[in-house]
Amino acid sequence: MSPGLDGLPAAERELDVSGPVADFLRSVSPRALARIRLGLRAFEWLPFPWRFSRLDATAREDFLLGMETSRFGLHHELLLMAKVFTTLGNAVAPQIEERIGFTATCALADGSAPEPVAPLGATEPAGEEEECDVVIVGSGAGGAVAAATLAEAGLDVIVLEAGESFNRESYPAEPLDAIARLYRDGGLTIAEGRPAIPVPVARTVGGTTVVNSGTCFRAPDPVLEDWRRRFGIEWATELAAEFGEAEDFLRVAPVDPERMGRNGQLAMEGAAAIGASGGPISRNAGSCVQCSSCPFGCEIDAKRGMHVSYLPRAVAAGARLRTGVEAHQVIVEDGRAVGVRCNTTAGGTESRGINRFESRRQYVVRGRLATVVAGGALGTPELLLRSGLGGRQVGRNLHIHPACWVGARYEEEVRGWEGVMQSYYIDQWEPQRLLLEATFTPLAFGGAWLPGVGRAHQRSMLEFGRVSSIGVHLSDASSGRIDLTNAGALRARYKLTQADADRLVFGIARAAEIHFAAGATEVYPNIARVGALTQEKLPSFESTRFKPSELRLEAFHPMGTARISAEGNGVCASDGRVYGTHDLYVADASLFPTSVGVNPMMTVVAFAARIAAELAKSAE
Repeated sequence: MSPGLDGLPAAERELDVSGPVADFLRSVSPRALARIRLGLRAFEWLPFPWRFSRLDATAREDFLLGMETSRFGLHHELLLMAKVFTTLGNAVAPQIEERIGFTATCALADGSAPEPVAPLGATEPAGEEEECDVVIVGSGAGGAVAAATLAEAGLDVIVLEAGESFNRESYPAEPLDAIARLYRDGGLTIAEGRPAIPVPVARTVGGTTVVNSGTCFRAPDPVLEDWRRRFGIEWATELAAEFGEAEDFLRVAPVDPERMGRNGQLAMEGAAAIGASGGPISRNAGSCVQCSSCPFGCEIDAKRGMHVSYLPRAVAAGARLRTGVEAHQVIVEDGRAVGVRCNTTAGGTESRGINRFESRRQYVVRGRLATVVAGGALGTPELLLRSGLGGRQVGRNLHIHPACWVGARYEEEVRGWEGVMQSYYIDQWEPQRLLLEATFTPLAFGGAWLPGVGRAHQRSMLEFGRVSSIGVHLSDASSGRIDLTNAGALRARYKLTQADADRLVFGIARAAEIHFAAGATEVYPNIARVGALTQEKLPSFESTRFKPSELRLEAFHPMGTARISAEGNGVCASDGRVYGTHDLYVADASLFPTSVGVNPMMTVVAFAARIAAELAKSAE
């Protein structure tokens, strides 16, 4: 896959790739690891009667080229898997980054560093059992905001987080180490289906706000009105105060077009050339003008994730944070939730690659007044299902905003890692349920999407500085489900409909149109049988019908798996209360009745603030 070319070292012969990847894979769940082993075994024997690893270099590259041009979907899926793991182990090596010129840095406009982060206090569980007024499961956008709201109302709060606590003083320096320690399953959570869609979510104090791009949209008014009218959330259209307070506290501001970087500027110029509406993205990073380390944690904490904003505020008001604690079951007595039974990892999770599925002990937190579940749209239904609570709708209605990376090559130097990672949006095609965002991803993630295999892929890597990219996000009508395997592991399933696949292809074509209008020479639509697009090929591309399974997608915004709706049709009432169990609440994106259509962080914050404020009032 990486034979060595023009200063790029050859994998294994000159650069150890398999060792770091094998070390990284120790962080994933047994279920995910079993899938990977099956895929690697299939890849190894695909050239039967020969084995791939025993072919010579020329035969291997010829075989990979055949896979790239194959009409069989399985070939493309296995090839993409190989490119992902090769890139993970290869692209993060310092000598590779140096040869390409890639650097991951963060900076404020005036060159200063943000003020020091307030301490989060002692985070180790105090004994085998603790007690509080309200126990909150999860420390992301929902859990952190609920904790701050309740603690400032005078309630005794304990926040439980399965992951570790990091900040600018302690983020893992190595990208693979960061992925292993900041993400659930090392970022390899998969929504099974055709296509299978990766849904990377965080597993760390602050949740996914630590590793997202900091993009801040309010939920669109038509969406909120729909939720009010069809799902009975009367306050959905009355969240202006919650949005405004959060935007002020998180220092939300639009990206400066002059300093957003060439990646965003090209999207802006291309959109203007074709008359497509859009604007600079607002972010919770104040005057940040350089950010290319977001997926590994902001190296100066300019991005105000929950771990440097609402959680310190909650702790200052008396809340307690407990890390390395995985909630296993909600404790119910006489029909009311009275706490959470947990597993903790004995000895912590400080060493790289530790198997967090072993060496556990039990820990219980009892909540006198309420239990709030805010583990995200994957973790919340997982806990409710393990506890047998919430009814038959738990885990259903999964929406994920399926997205496609659409890269393009330009003659000019783009150097997309310079400037702001996610910087400009195009909302021209909102009626088609599409949102386009200029998003440049670090080499460890973006390298796998580049065209070619073997030496051709390495040539694409060398040209990474001339690549610009746009993310095409779909507000999906398609849906999926979270459930548990017989072994109790989380399983996500998702079925992309043909109608939604058609919308995504339309969005890919619009992204290509923007790229060409900005001066791109070729576009990479990430559909295997298409290859690279030139402007002349765009009409033919648009007239082609593609199966859902042909699209290469990712998704970053799971939601809806404990939705608010009428009893029997949803899991929660409009105040976040879980049907059938007193004093049990949900406060995260699981509550959304439908796809929200934009990056959901600010809507989660607003929902959690409203639900927690009403809970605090009821406790008076």
